[in-house]
Amino acid sequence: KTTVTLQVLEKGSVGDSVKALQTLLNGYGFNCGSVDGSFGPATLSAVKAYQKSMKLTVDGSVGPETWGSLLT
Repeated sequence: KTTVTLQVLEKGSVGDSVKALQTLLNGYGFNCGSVDGSFGPATLSAVKAYQKSMKLTVDGSVGPETWGSLLT
């Protein structure tokens, strides 16, 4: 069994976790633009659209609930 800890991401976050988030969002059809590892306005908009479509809390923050939905 492997356990992975995913950090909470929000506007201003940077790094490989953001790249993974952007890849997932683009793959699900929620266009956040280029996969650049920077959580900017386009990524924020895509996160909120995803959260709304999945009936999650629409706060633009990618925590356990949103990660869980993205990764199932």
